[in-house]
Amino acid sequence: MRVYYDRDADLARILDKKIAIVGYGSQGRAHALNLKDSGVKNVVVALRPGSATAKKVEADGLTVMSVPEASKWADAVMVLAPDELQRGIYNDEIAPNIRDGAALLFAHGLNVHFNLIEPAPGIDVLMIAPKGPGHTVRGEYQKGGGVPCLIAIHQNPTGNAHDFGLAYASAIGGGRSGV
Repeated sequence: MRVYYDRDADLARILDKKIAIVGYGSQGRAHALNLKDSGVKNVVVALRPGSATAKKVEADGLTVMSVPEASKWADAVMVLAPDELQRGIYNDEIAPNIRDGAALLFAHGLNVHFNLIEPAPGIDVLMIAPKGPGHTVRGEYQKGGGVPCLIAIHQNPTGNAHDFGLAYASAIGGGRSGV
C-alpha cells in the first residue's frame, strides 16, 4: 500500500476544473467548502428542484444547479447523495448528461462495486473516501489538518483518474494526513 500526501498531488489539475457536488449533506457540504477554500474556482452544488437546502448552499456562497444541468456543465461529478438514492440519480439525471472524458466520483464504493451503477466506458470513475464524517472533514480542514482518505480507480479511459483523484483528495484536506 502506498500513502500519498499533499506533496504528491498537483492541485493545478483541479483548480480550473468545473466540479459538481451532488447533495449537500454532511459530506457534500464539507467537500464543496473545502474545494472552494483550496482555490477550486468552479464548484457548484447539484440539488433536486425546490430543495430546501438551496438556501443553505447559497448562504455558504455557492451556486445551486439541478443535477442534469450540473452533469452537463461539470468536468467532474462527485455523488454524495445517500447510497440508496444514487442509482436512480445516476440513471435518470447524470448518465444522460455526463460527457465522455468527465470524471464520476463517489465517497463510497457500494453502488459501483455491486454493479448497481454501471458508468459509461468513456468516463473516469473513482472513489475518494474520507475516513470520517463531514463535520470532521470540514473541521479538521479549517484547523489546518485533514482526514485521511482512500482512493480507488474503477475506470480510467482518460489516463488521468489517479492524478485527478489525488488532487481532489488533497483539495478536501486528505493529503494533509494521507491518501
